[in-house]
Amino acid sequence: MSRYITSLTLPDKDSFLLTVIAESKNDHPEWSFVRMPFFQNEVDGYPIGLFPKGLSLEFSPVTILYGNNGSGKSTILNLMAEILEIGRRSPINNSRYFSLFAKFCQLTTHSDFDDIDRRRDIITSDDVFKHCFQVRDANRTITKSQNEAIQMKRSVMRGEFQVTQLRGLEDFERWKHDVSQRRDLGKKSFSVYLRDHVGHTHTPASNGETALEFFTSTINSAGVYLLDEPENSLSPAFQLKLLEFLEQTSEWMGMQYIIATHSPLLLGMPKAKIINLDEEGAPERKWSELENIRILHDFFAEREAEFK
Repeated sequence: MSRYITSLTLPDKDSFLLTVIAESKNDHPEWSFVRMPFFQNEVDGYPIGLFPKGLSLEFSPVTILYGNNGSGKSTILNLMAEILEIGRRSPINNSRYFSLFAKFCQLTTHSDFDDIDRRRDIITSDDVFKHCFQVRDANRTITKSQNEAIQMKRSVMRGEFQVTQLRGLEDFERWKHDVSQRRDLGKKSFSVYLRDHVGHTHTPASNGETALEFFTSTINSAGVYLLDEPENSLSPAFQLKLLEFLEQTSEWMGMQYIIATHSPLLLGMPKAKIINLDEEGAPERKWSELENIRILHDFFAEREAEFK
C-alpha cells in the first residue's frame, strides 16, 4: 500500500493574516487587498472560518474525512487539489481568500511521488453527475443521427434524391457532404455505415452503473486520488462494489485515496484511517465511535425484530 501524500497543515487565522499583511507591504504588494477594511470584515469567511485554529492531518494509504455538513471535508480536498495544481472537471465554491489561503497550507509528499510524477486527480460528485449527463446527451445525439441515417438509407433504396436550392458556399459544402454520404451508404452495409459515420450508443445503464464505470475507468494508474462524496448516485450494493475496487487498487496497484464521505459503508472500509472533523483537533476515530454510525446502529437496533 502506498502513501504519497503524508501530511497537510493549515495555518490558523491569526498567523495567516499577520503573515499576509506583513508580506503584502514588501514582497507581495498584490496581497495588499487584505489590509482594506471591507476585506478584513470577511476574514471569517470561506475557507478561513472553517479552520480558525489551524489543522494538522496525517494521511494513510486510505484516509477518510468524516464530519457533518460544513465541517470542511470537501474544502480540505479542494485545498489539496489547488496545491497539487490538479485540473478540475467542474467548478467549485471559491472566495477571494481561497487561492491565497492555499499558498500558506503545507503539503508534504513522499519522494516517490515527486520523483516519478505520480498521477494526481480529484473526483467530485459534480464530476460524476456531469459524466452521467454527458453520456445521456451523447446517446440522445447518436440516436438522432441513427434515425436520420435510417431515413437516408430508405431514400437511397427508393432512388430518391432531392437537390435543394444552393444559396451560397455553405449550402454547396453541405450538399457535397450529403452526396458523399449517400454514395458511401450505397456501397456499404447499413451496420458498417452506422459504425463509420454515426457510432453506437453507450450501453443503457442506470446513473449508478454509469457512475461506478466512471470511477473504475478514471482511476487507472498509481497515484493520489481525492474523492469527494463518491457515494452519490450509488446504491448500497454499488457502494460495496466501489469499496471493493478501492480496497483492491490500494492494496495491489499503488493508489492512495483521501475520501470525504457520509457513507457508513465506505467509512467501514477495513484498514482505512478515519479523521473526525467534527471534533476539535480532528482526531483519528474508529468506525464504531462515529456519531452518525451510532445513530444508524440505534435506528436498526430498534427495528431488529423486523429482520427476524
